[in-house]
Amino acid sequence: MTILVVLSITSSALSGLGGVNAYGASKTSNAKATVATGSVTCSKITGSINLSPPDQRGGTKPENMVWSINVSNCVTTGSNVVHVKGVRWTAAVHETTNACGALVYSKALHPSLKWNPKSVHPTVAAFSGFTFVRNKAGQEGFIMPNPGGSASIKGSFAGKDRGARSVVTLYTNLTARQFLAACDSKAGLAGYRIVSGTATFS
Repeated sequence: MTILVVLSITSSALSGLGGVNAYGASKTSNAKATVATGSVTCSKITGSINLSPPDQRGGTKPENMVWSINVSNCVTTGSNVVHVKGVRWTAAVHETTNACGALVYSKALHPSLKWNPKSVHPTVAAFSGFTFVRNKAGQEGFIMPNPGGSASIKGSFAGKDRGARSVVTLYTNLTARQFLAACDSKAGLAGYRIVSGTATFS
């Protein structure tokens, strides 16, 4: 009985130490992340925007718009971080309706950015809105912030003015006609791919 008690106490003590060590390791890991100064510009953007439920003409259901974006080909300027391979950023916009017409209205966006390498501290951006733009090939896209709007950043690459000069432009795989055709279809517009764009965080 005495041996069992001793073993039990020893096991509990070791378990507690394991928790302390894990917590300490976590704090150490976070402490190693560098908050990148200056700015970064990336010239390749791919990803997707998913709509649930799909957009439909005359839709009346609440909708979630989920952005999953991969950004690469990055170059830093005036930063304590020399090399950045890219960043993955996610964001969600909650719509009151899944009507296709709602897509054209400017909406605030708050993407969370996780950099590659992980040694660069994450970024949380805030754009007052985004609006439609179109490239030379006729593909529809978005620019953020919206004209006359604002941007801000917490974390890496906030520049000298908390990210006020940050701007992101991305283009989809759809033309305006294809957007309308998908909206008018029975299945609706469930999402679209991001095929190009540029991003500057500064």
